[in-house]
Amino acid sequence: MTRIVITLAFLASCGAAKHESKTGADSSPAIVAKKVAVSWGITKVGEMADIFLATTDETGKQVSHSLGRYKGECAVIAPPKEMNALSGVACRTGGTGTELHAVVQNGEDVVVLKMGIDQGVTPDPMAREEVIRVTVPRGAKIEAGT
Repeated sequence: MTRIVITLAFLASCGAAKHESKTGADSSPAIVAKKVAVSWGITKVGEMADIFLATTDETGKQVSHSLGRYKGECAVIAPPKEMNALSGVACRTGGTGTELHAVVQNGEDVVVLKMGIDQGVTPDPMAREEVIRVTVPRGAKIEAGT
């Protein structure tokens, strides 16, 4: 038991040591942090709009995911805190419509949830339905894009 603890302590201290070149600078390669920005695409088609979820990684690579066609005027929104969403889109026709929310789940999935909205009615976060699930690299920082 003592040998295991000493070995682990020795390995930890060796792993923490920096490798320096003759100039004294750190010679290890730069670490690129994983990052994924989530943003929305809205293409108006008459009284409807095609909605897309775009994910952009730290290299600038962007992937667009079609979410379907929704009725009404659509715009990016900041969902209420109780929705636990990064960002959202609301498509409204008068006092009714549909909201889509991008929610991070388990730190590796961006889940888009949809729900119907009625003016004057408090929305229920549990009433949302899954539209799509996009897996991102584990450990990536997921944030709302612009």
